[in-house]
Amino acid sequence: MKTRPACLPTTLSMAAAAALLAACGGGGGDTPAPPDTTVSQASAESMSANSAVIATEGTDASAVVLQAAKAVVATGQASVTVNCAGGGTAVFTASGNAGTLGNGVLDTGEVYSVSFTQCRGSAGAASVNGQATLTVLAAGGGTTQVATATQGLTVALPHRTLTHEGSSTFTETVATNGAATTTTQRWQSAQVQLTSQRELRTSRYTLSDVDLTRVVATSGGTLTGSTASGRYTMSADLPNLDWSITVETQRPLVYDAGGALTDGQWTMTLPHNRVGVNVTLPSVTVTLDRGPDGTIDQTWVFTVSGLAAEAG
Repeated sequence: MKTRPACLPTTLSMAAAAALLAACGGGGGDTPAPPDTTVSQASAESMSANSAVIATEGTDASAVVLQAAKAVVATGQASVTVNCAGGGTAVFTASGNAGTLGNGVLDTGEVYSVSFTQCRGSAGAASVNGQATLTVLAAGGGTTQVATATQGLTVALPHRTLTHEGSSTFTETVATNGAATTTTQRWQSAQVQLTSQRELRTSRYTLSDVDLTRVVATSGGTLTGSTASGRYTMSADLPNLDWSITVETQRPLVYDAGGALTDGQWTMTLPHNRVGVNVTLPSVTVTLDRGPDGTIDQTWVFTVSGLAAEAG
């Protein structure tokens, strides 16, 4: 006489039977879907283009704000509308050491709240609109460090207008040797929102864990080139794409006097992929490592000019 296996009783509720079947090794179950490692060519190009310029220009915008504030404080009086050196106006209030306030320079411990209206810190400089509060953390010996909080602040850069919302720390050190000047700028922020307006295109970015360094070289007051390096996470809300990447440079990004990218290498880490970017004129080679597992699964080649047109 055949005996019925203990794992298959004759009468059992459907739920209990399913549970018992699974306990006996039967029945199986849904296998978790594998992670989506798809990266389209359009996404690879968009991420590469925006990571090449947006954070770098965010640093530039912070530098513009600092220079405009310095120029306003140097020429103006608190609570009085000041004509900016390159055009436009500004008005500021200040607090700090009574012994140094009003001396025309930023001193450690002072706090400036500035409202800009089409203000240019010098002839040909980018114009600034909106409000910023600058707390001077350090000043002297060629170095200025400020903690900046912005409210609807816009900076009209050569290729796009950037709107800043958030708080950051900006440190600038200037070293001069004859006609040559090297300016080192470090921009740090836990989180800041940037909105880019380029012609009719509006793009929005959230940058977090920002730690970027710019080195700007001039000769006789004329820009000769610059570099950018560091790390940050950027989430983008673009007209046709959304993505989030963590960017880290392997080789500094190099820009010529006109602001065009000429060299550099960096990685962009996604939840399930790593994308590498290597600039060697006239090409930009972009690689995809799915997983990532250290193996290059796909390669695209773009032009530097094409990448520049795609950004923002």
